[in-house]
Amino acid sequence: MTPIKFVIPLFTVSFLLSSCSRNRSESSPSVARDAQATANSAQGLYNNAIALQNAGKTDKAAKLYRRISSKHPLSSAADDSAYRYAQILENQGELLDAFDAYDVVVSKFPASPHYSSAIKRQETIAHQVAQGHITSSFIGIKSRIDVPRTTSMLAKVRDNAPRAASADKAQFAIGEVQQTRASGATGMARAISAYRQLTRDYPDSPFAPEAQFRIGNILLAQAKEGNQDTANLDRARRAFDDLLIRYPKSEQAKSAKTAIGKLASGDIQRSFDVAEFYRKKGQMASALFYYKETVKKSSPGPLHSQAQQWVKRLSGQ
Repeated sequence: MTPIKFVIPLFTVSFLLSSCSRNRSESSPSVARDAQATANSAQGLYNNAIALQNAGKTDKAAKLYRRISSKHPLSSAADDSAYRYAQILENQGELLDAFDAYDVVVSKFPASPHYSSAIKRQETIAHQVAQGHITSSFIGIKSRIDVPRTTSMLAKVRDNAPRAASADKAQFAIGEVQQTRASGATGMARAISAYRQLTRDYPDSPFAPEAQFRIGNILLAQAKEGNQDTANLDRARRAFDDLLIRYPKSEQAKSAKTAIGKLASGDIQRSFDVAEFYRKKGQMASALFYYKETVKKSSPGPLHSQAQQWVKRLSGQ
């Protein structure tokens, strides 16, 4: 005989299991009905939006499209609604908002047939912003979109399709925006960083030789502004040398060779100037060292001859 103390627990478990099973079977049709109701609601809104758009009532249609994509993201009409909403914004000239709306298609609906088109539209808008064709207006005054917003848009274009040709083009544009529109040493440092990222991540890009050449030019300009700062001059020379090594057949290689030649010539002149400085201060040992440096680095010519004469004169003292 089964002890009475085990009967009650067994009965309780049996009751609970049957109750859960009944609840699941009863709730399944309810869940299915709710899902179907949601799908029907989304489809109904979508049909209304299409009708409104066809009737020229695009503002009302846009609101419905946005509502469908945000409130019913799992519905079959969600991705098309998101794309149509972005298109309406673009057609109305709201290009920054359109860029963000296309990004919803890219980020939330990667399986959408509109995915590639949304990426392409983002690319077009971002480069228009970078080139200054799209401006913002404040109290009737038009101005370019600021650098952080512009570069963030270009970065999205790069990251949304990192293996596409649009990626390295966007990365180059980031460097160009920083170089031409940002100010001060910080802007130039960010430009160099962007160009270096391009040559590192996309070494075979058609934009890579130009990016490497611009690194050298920025450093050269900074050296001139800093009274011929030697460190920047050395970094510029290395940048041009890297260009010749990595892209010897590029159009920029010839210009890099010219720049290196000018840097070498400048080094000789600087050595001679330093020698003159020390001589005039009466520090003849230091002057002699730099005159010898000038002779060693220079080819036969006026500067070479002058330095050589001073070497002879100071060596005899």
